[in-house]
Amino acid sequence: MMTRTLPICGLLIGVAVLFASERSVRTGAADKPPLPQFQTSDRCIACHNGLVAPSGEDVSIGFEWRASMMANSSRDPYWQASVRREAIDHAESKAAIEDECSICHMPIPRLNAKLRGRHGEVFAHLPFAADEKEGRQAADGVSCSVCHQISKERLGTSESFNGGFVVQAPADPNARPEYGPYEVDPGHTRIMNTSSEGYRPTHAEHMRQSEMCATCHTLITNALGPGGTSIGRLPEQVPYQEWLHSDFKNTQSCQSCHMPAVKEPVPITRVFGVPREGVSRHTFIAANFFMQRMLNRYRDALSVAALPQELATAADQTIRFLGTEGERIRIDEVRLNRAGCAPTWSSKTWAATNCRRPIPRAASGCTSSSATAAADRCSSRAR
Repeated sequence: MMTRTLPICGLLIGVAVLFASERSVRTGAADKPPLPQFQTSDRCIACHNGLVAPSGEDVSIGFEWRASMMANSSRDPYWQASVRREAIDHAESKAAIEDECSICHMPIPRLNAKLRGRHGEVFAHLPFAADEKEGRQAADGVSCSVCHQISKERLGTSESFNGGFVVQAPADPNARPEYGPYEVDPGHTRIMNTSSEGYRPTHAEHMRQSEMCATCHTLITNALGPGGTSIGRLPEQVPYQEWLHSDFKNTQSCQSCHMPAVKEPVPITRVFGVPREGVSRHTFIAANFFMQRMLNRYRDALSVAALPQELATAADQTIRFLGTEGERIRIDEVRLNRAGCAPTWSSKTWAATNCRRPIPRAASGCTSSSATAAADRCSSRAR
């Protein structure tokens, strides 16, 4: 039996008092316009946990999110090592590298630094200091108040990629829009606005659109040469562009697969929640089961917040998803391009692959035996 601890909230005013904290970004003088601010997930989990479907299934948003790679983006040891390696190789560009890499992996400290005209940092926040505000913000990864404050501005454009999403400054510091896919009645809006210290639930269809995900999951990398000189740009991660050129573009969004909908009406909050259709689970399934298991194994060293059972369940769900929802690929023919020694593919079926071993590039002499043999092995397994 999984044991979970829920905050005890009697009256809604108690929620506001219990989780009251300093604002992430102070506006300064009264005549200055308000700036964006970001709260950590504990402010949201208070009301968005303890959610049970009519079938008895626990569909708590907070518990599922904290076992996801979104919640653990800043704990990811592979990402930390990659940033460290790049900073060592290009010491003169260390500040720029940490700033770029913190946009989507450690977004709250980076966004706050940007508001103050500074670079985002990574290793200044490691190891996480749980008793300090910035430490909690860094540990929170891709937190609730980051995604749910992203506006529709620039979505789907190249300017939005590489973490180029926009969090607009609010017109009223006591009514900061928190976007979601549902209309919320005025009474419940006032409840959230009061208990969350100024955040107002706001209906926005862009929360269900793939262009939201593309902001961080499209990565065009600026390659650095000696002395930190830019030597070109390369598409490092382009799942959004792959989706655009797939059959799924017209049938499924990123969210519909990776945040599957609960199949029965459920509330999205345990405080005066009303059952809603199509509630998206915050599992972010099919992300990285290997990393979730690593987080579980080294949970103390990485300051993991999710319970062991939660991470194990999340990893198992991804494995089942890949085994049942993934597509097969069949390679019918491979031709070698003599000029570049690169294989040319001819295939009838494209999607997720069953053949995990890459076909090697031929050597400088463009001998094709190894590539052809690898292609034969892959093709036979795919059949």
